[in-house]
Amino acid sequence: MLKIGFLRVLAVLAFGIVIPYGLYRVSRAVGAPLMVAAAIALGLAYGAIKADNPWSGDGLAINLRLMGVSAAALAAYVGLSVAAARLVAKAVSR
Repeated sequence: MLKIGFLRVLAVLAFGIVIPYGLYRVSRAVGAPLMVAAAIALGLAYGAIKADNPWSGDGLAINLRLMGVSAAALAAYVGLSVAAARLVAKAVSR
């Protein structure tokens, strides 16, 4: 059987409920496209910070790929979270 610890439950609650709801609330104030653009910028910054290879030659391509994947993953998470929270909010308000 799976061992489910307290920290894993908190992580699931945070990334599955609390953060998407918070992103939805912020997206209502600033707009969803701006939220996705901010997520892309944060993903690019995270990828640049976590890049371990030199910024020349073959390392440049690897670092740029890391930055792109980080940006795409964060933008997808924000986009899906806002969309799911919007669906839940519409279903609850009916």
